[in-house]
Amino acid sequence: MIYTQELAAEVLKIVDETLLSEKEALKKGLRGMNLDYKIRASVHAYVFETEKRKNVIDFVISKCLRGKGLEELDPLLRNLLRVGVYEMHFKGVHPALATDSIVRIVKRRFGEKFASLANAVLRRAEHVDLEKEIRKLKDDTIRLALTYYHPEWFVRYAIDLLGREEAIKLMMANNEKQTVYVRVNELKASIESVRRYLESKGVELEETPLPEVFKVVSYERAPASLDWHSEGRFVIQDLASCVVAHVLDPQPDEVILDLASAPGLKASHVAMLMENEGRIIAVDNSEDRLRRMRAKMKALGVENVEYRLADGTKFYVGDVDRVMVDPPCSSTGSFRNYPCVKWRFDERKYRATLRVQRNMLKNAFRNLKEGGVAVYSTCSITFDENEENVLFASRFFKVEEVEPVIGTRGVRSFRGKEFPFWDRVVRTYPHIHDCVGFFIAKLKRV
Repeated sequence: MIYTQELAAEVLKIVDETLLSEKEALKKGLRGMNLDYKIRASVHAYVFETEKRKNVIDFVISKCLRGKGLEELDPLLRNLLRVGVYEMHFKGVHPALATDSIVRIVKRRFGEKFASLANAVLRRAEHVDLEKEIRKLKDDTIRLALTYYHPEWFVRYAIDLLGREEAIKLMMANNEKQTVYVRVNELKASIESVRRYLESKGVELEETPLPEVFKVVSYERAPASLDWHSEGRFVIQDLASCVVAHVLDPQPDEVILDLASAPGLKASHVAMLMENEGRIIAVDNSEDRLRRMRAKMKALGVENVEYRLADGTKFYVGDVDRVMVDPPCSSTGSFRNYPCVKWRFDERKYRATLRVQRNMLKNAFRNLKEGGVAVYSTCSITFDENEENVLFASRFFKVEEVEPVIGTRGVRSFRGKEFPFWDRVVRTYPHIHDCVGFFIAKLKRV
């Protein structure tokens, strides 16, 4: 018998022990298994919904462990307990059934002793009044963190950035199911033909401000599972991400440099807008990511990309017309898509990422011809990675105005720091624009 709970716990263990996202961990954990699509969908839901609520689930388990810390448990056992608590407190499974399923798995995998431990923990968890326990906490930040399933550092940051009410709306939106957008690949199909195809397959679409991008309202089968997706006639790409190529505004006879290119969705969009003319120099420091990008580009019919395995902070070709700077970031705008990112914040890595972003901006300037344009974007909501980096770049770039096709203007001030170009940049937020939290700035070399 296949237990959804067991498969989900195995995948959650992979998420814990690697830097893989939930989607990549699901691919790895279920690889080679001939599973019914309903079981796959169920495991997918368990993984995402458990990971989304990881802090409050761990809060419950920690209250129910006697003489042991949560981190002392075997990683698989720990995640089986998480799945059990998710089922009884958030999925509506009767506590006795949730407990029985997990105890059976634990007994088979770990033996009688640990089955007794799991049984005791889950029976105590059944009687935890979560709302009451959270109300008892004196610290408002901790209460909000547990109520809305976000780390405490993010609660404080979001309140300072947006105010308490907006921060709560943002966290609530981060907990919703991600909105799917499809971008028509006009190198292989027309906008109207893709619209008709998707609607014929039971996909309900809604137009967006970008003619080639549709919001998926509902579907009978996920668009990513349809033939035209595997044939490259459309891609799954967030609306905010699609705006970047339009802000770059590449022309068919130009040379475009993409300093952190893989997996290549934005580059493929740029190639489409260039009608496969001109040159796109795609730089990435991972041979594996570039290999996958090449395969993806071939499937999408992209022919004007040159691939370079190199460091985007140092790579030099010079005299290019436009540069796309979409560097590694904290992904704080993507919590809805990748809940695991919430729990991986590391101050040291964050500071290192900021340095990479600034070095990439400096390198963009170095590579541009006079009058050339760089577009800087992140899927982050932090002031440090966005406005503060653009303020740094304004020492050598002119900050141009980005037309707000979607989104709102930037942040004027944050924690005592002022940003004079707030009305020239664009931000999107999940709770306002129903897409990834994004930042886009346009910079000109003069």
